[in-house]
Amino acid sequence: MFAGIASARIDNNAITSEDDIVGRFDAMISKDGELVPLDNALNVTSKMSAKVWLKELENGMHTTLAKLLQNAVADDTSSGATATEEGKANFVGWAKKFPAQVMILATLVNWSMGVDAALKNDSGCESALAEVLSGIEGKLEIMAQTVLLDLPTEARKKFEQLITELVHQRDVTRSLLDDGVSSPTDFRWLYHLRFNYNPTAANLTEKLRISLSNANFFYGFEYLGIGERLVQTPLTDRCYLTLTQALNFGMGGNPFGPAGTGKTESVKALGSQLG
Repeated sequence: MFAGIASARIDNNAITSEDDIVGRFDAMISKDGELVPLDNALNVTSKMSAKVWLKELENGMHTTLAKLLQNAVADDTSSGATATEEGKANFVGWAKKFPAQVMILATLVNWSMGVDAALKNDSGCESALAEVLSGIEGKLEIMAQTVLLDLPTEARKKFEQLITELVHQRDVTRSLLDDGVSSPTDFRWLYHLRFNYNPTAANLTEKLRISLSNANFFYGFEYLGIGERLVQTPLTDRCYLTLTQALNFGMGGNPFGPAGTGKTESVKALGSQLG
């Protein structure tokens, strides 16, 4: 039912015959071995049908990821704070603390909202963008040094994905600087996926909104595990723009081209970006 969840951890110590509980799920486990504790453990009784406890597991998955993202965004103090040794250690510690999906989402939120704020700065837009670029390059340098260390397989995969995402953020920010973009409504910025987090939204799962051009979507919060991350190219960006516009109009989209050129992987990657 959920491609990212390979299994669930069962807490046998919490099971008692008096409560008629046959199983208590307290964590999700991906195929890569990443373990994400559920915000509230799910009790499965002998009278519950499969569709009932699967629905509760789905709701628990959404709530758990949404709360983890809320904490990750609140704890992310990496903007401009990676120059010192303490800042570098804090950034690596923050990246290790959260699941890969949540950690990369928080990085995307930090970058998107940072660029938006820089483009709204009328007096010093270029210097503000240069500061965002400097922060990304600092994170890249830290990750490049960290992956050379002896790391667990799970952590290494997380950091490799983060490097892939940071390279894309660096390239986009550089292009905005080179093109002299100075407005948040410039299409050269609207052309990219933007992640905006609203901590005051009433619904927990509607705090993260993804935008591309004039199309807006709420993040789906389906657990994806660690998996693989596709390198984003200008062609990928055009594919994302076309497909999100189709979704925005309530229509479908289908990339067309020769076999083996990445059509299916691009669609899957967009699905992952939207959660």
